[in-house]
Amino acid sequence: MRSAEVPLHRFDPDQPRPARSAARRVLARGVAVDPAHWESLDRLGRRRLVVRARLATLRAPGVISHASAAALWGLPDFDPDDGRLHLTDPYRTRTHSGPGVVRHAAPLHDDEVVHVGPARVTTAVRTLVDVIRSASFTHAVMVLDHSLATGLVDRSELEAALVRQGPRGTARALRALDFADPRSESPGESFSRVRFREFRLPPPELQHEFHTDAGRFRVDFWWPLSGVIGEFDGRVMYGSGDAETLWREKQREDALRRMPEVNGFVRWVTRDLYSPGRLERLLLAVTAKHRPSDKTPS
Repeated sequence: MRSAEVPLHRFDPDQPRPARSAARRVLARGVAVDPAHWESLDRLGRRRLVVRARLATLRAPGVISHASAAALWGLPDFDPDDGRLHLTDPYRTRTHSGPGVVRHAAPLHDDEVVHVGPARVTTAVRTLVDVIRSASFTHAVMVLDHSLATGLVDRSELEAALVRQGPRGTARALRALDFADPRSESPGESFSRVRFREFRLPPPELQHEFHTDAGRFRVDFWWPLSGVIGEFDGRVMYGSGDAETLWREKQREDALRRMPEVNGFVRWVTRDLYSPGRLERLLLAVTAKHRPSDKTPS
């Protein structure tokens, strides 16, 4: 079931708790959903459902923006989500933060607003600009990589929109935009690239293709001067998946390791990205001084 199809249940929040259905999950004041429906959704679906629930309680109009609009546009997330509905109101002089709604005071042009059903939402470009001007560098890179890879926005559009918004947060956003690369195929790969930057590793080639004796294989990361292949989750996490899939992945890795230019093969998973010391140790082969391959072709 898609988040837009999940029924929202309204109730009187002032009633004593026993009078309410204890089996429902409350998403906003006076709005709940069945727990089974909530559990059936992925992370993005849940974010979108919370926006719907908050919107159902809205008393004064506004344009959905920032993190709320990002959910509706299908952008990945990294920074903690406060669960509030974010709106932009060009008629306000000061931003107001309430327990369930944040109303951002900011200029908003007609060409920066679109309709998604009955709701007004900031365009993809304006949404990205709002997000990357205030988000962490990692979060900004994730949403930019995704948006550029999917063709949701164009890099030149974003640059022009950032200049239009003024100086606040723009320098930080432009650094993230300069670092963004549409060849990153997942948020995990984007996060990995940020970690490499923190470790001061040489930038790897992304999605490099090898022609092996077992076929053509693309890898997530390739450091040619070190002769090291790096893979986030390695397409298959060892210890999970069926035996046939794991066997095929082992054959793929063995073929890549037989390539004369390959000196090492490093894999990591999500938990390693949240333990930077561990990940840096895994990548020690890359941290070595740039060196030519020590293998010689036969």
